[in-house]
Amino acid sequence: MTSSRRGLGAWLLAAALGASCAIPSAAGEPPSTLRVCADPDNLPFSREGAGERGLLVELAELIAAKLGARTEYTWWRTLYGKRAVRNTLLAGRCDAFFGLPYDREFMPTVALSRPFLDVGWAVVTPPETVVARLDDLRGRRVAVVFGSPLQMLLASRGGFDTLTFRDDHEALDALGRRAVDAAFVWGPTAGYVNARKLGGRYRVLPMAGEGLQWKMAIGLRKDSDELGPRLDHALADLAPDIQRLAARYGFPTAAPVDLLAGDAGAVAAGREAFNQHCSHCHSPDAISPEPSRDLRRLRARYGPTTLAVFQVTVLAGRPEKGMPRFNDALTPDTIRTVWTFLESIQD
Repeated sequence: MTSSRRGLGAWLLAAALGASCAIPSAAGEPPSTLRVCADPDNLPFSREGAGERGLLVELAELIAAKLGARTEYTWWRTLYGKRAVRNTLLAGRCDAFFGLPYDREFMPTVALSRPFLDVGWAVVTPPETVVARLDDLRGRRVAVVFGSPLQMLLASRGGFDTLTFRDDHEALDALGRRAVDAAFVWGPTAGYVNARKLGGRYRVLPMAGEGLQWKMAIGLRKDSDELGPRLDHALADLAPDIQRLAARYGFPTAAPVDLLAGDAGAVAAGREAFNQHCSHCHSPDAISPEPSRDLRRLRARYGPTTLAVFQVTVLAGRPEKGMPRFNDALTPDTIRTVWTFLESIQD
């Protein structure tokens, strides 16, 4: 479900689909019908009617084909979160519920399949905005979704200019209108809306951290001895198809980045990129004997505007001082890692 459906909390933001199989009486025989419970209006996960059906509906179809079964659909809104699991799966109306978090403690009464997809929260920005740490967003207008873990995180740290929206779609619409400079939203929704409605103009960066990324699985009743192994086998066979579906629906594919703490790997990568592209003017490791080119004192020189100065300088250049622009020569990821390195060496 999208983050507009908060009844289940952050854990079930990915859950959009429940599926149940009519198990034949003959033990060991595959089901003849895969009965699917799906949310009728919850793209990119599921939708009733013609057109795009959603990743989880298409996955159910692929699994049904693997099982030699046909599909039947019952549309069931997942607005009430865990209650949806209790009223469908645990009430015997469904034998499998697609999209639950792969966490044994989430609902101990529910068995889980093997995980099949990583999902989580993301920060969405224009491509020219470099975000290597959470503090890089200070001084910018940041959209957050009411009740989301990112809203609580920014509130606990303080000093951020946040605007709160009811759901991901409102936050992304504000970003598209330039009413905000960045948005913290559910990654699959962000990727889908960016691809379908925003012309792919924005950068969707998954965030690593406690409670920010999960693996999705299929929930089963604990007495589903026959169905579980079949689903695991089908999911293993369909792994490439699942990745293709995720790409088609715009799910973020970049590795999650920890914006909450210094990343030694990112600093090392940034140092390497800096020495490759910048050291001929600014000296190796940014340690120049010429004070005007000693980049260890950027923070002392520019204070809270340091990141903005860095971005403008790198992207637009300073031709009058011999500084070329790198907006075409370096990718946003490379620029971000260079900033991570420079941030780590500030005096």
